[in-house]
Amino acid sequence: MNQTLLRSCALLLLGVGVFAVRPAYAVISCSSVSLSDFVFGDVDPQSSLVNVKAELKYTCRNSGLLATLRRSAKLCFSVGEPGAGSINPRQMKDVANNTLNFQIYQNFPPSIIWGSQFHGAEAPLKLDITLEGGLLGGQSITYTRTIHGRVFAGQTTAIPGSYINNYSASDTAFSINQDIGKTAPEECSNTESGNLGPFMVSATVVKKCTVSASTLNFGNSVGLLTNAVNASTTLVVQCSNTTPYNVGLSAGQNSGDDINARKMVLGNKSVDYQLYRDPARTQVWGNTVNSNTVAGTGIGTTQILTVYGGVPAQTTPPAGTYSDTIVVTVTY
Repeated sequence: MNQTLLRSCALLLLGVGVFAVRPAYAVISCSSVSLSDFVFGDVDPQSSLVNVKAELKYTCRNSGLLATLRRSAKLCFSVGEPGAGSINPRQMKDVANNTLNFQIYQNFPPSIIWGSQFHGAEAPLKLDITLEGGLLGGQSITYTRTIHGRVFAGQTTAIPGSYINNYSASDTAFSINQDIGKTAPEECSNTESGNLGPFMVSATVVKKCTVSASTLNFGNSVGLLTNAVNASTTLVVQCSNTTPYNVGLSAGQNSGDDINARKMVLGNKSVDYQLYRDPARTQVWGNTVNSNTVAGTGIGTTQILTVYGGVPAQTTPPAGTYSDTIVVTVTY
């Protein structure tokens, strides 16, 4: 009977010994790590600046089976650049290899570039987590973090079209550096624990034209309108790079939509005048595309067009200020 009792005690001690060493294997692991696409949509080349958001999502678990097995970790998420290209600035490209500059930031307003611990000089995204153990299994939490993207302003010469940058899983990485307790390590681990999966950055540079005009002033005529009076003014046109355009001028408010009957008026009195495309004042400037408009191709920055005006000799009306309003139209 004494031998049986001793044997039972030995078995009991062995069971306690096995249970005591198991918590040493508790670790934090992360899965389902993903980053959503950055979709900038339409980008106006004359202003360019566009901000968007994406979502970093990941689930981390403490495999400890005791409530006392709290662990903390430093998670470091890295995003490099396809082909080991430059991170600052990042670039999308169109089918013709034209570029559009953008950046991915850890914060907003944007100031901290999201880089990689394995490539380039920009720092990875560093996040600390603490997870408890548990009698029925360790704590598991799904986290989300907002990431910010920006297409830079000032890219006025960007060529209209669709731009993309595809990031493969191999362009990204994350690492886990962990310890027991509630304080995460200071530094990232040098060993990759996985990647963020593929994601895409996309934008569409749209065609855009704007125009501004200055007043055409024939000045103060001296005496009778027995001789022609000439004057000129300018239009400032800005169209997206490589965009063909036509600039037309309306017939004015007093001509009955007839560009050959433009008039400046004062009450019920009028002065005939005309607008031309050429300094010799032989080509009337109208608003019929490919007939009497002025054609051009945008370069992204401003272009200057000259409007030549002429008041022919005519019977002089009573003294006063005569005027008309012309609508400028850019077709592109």
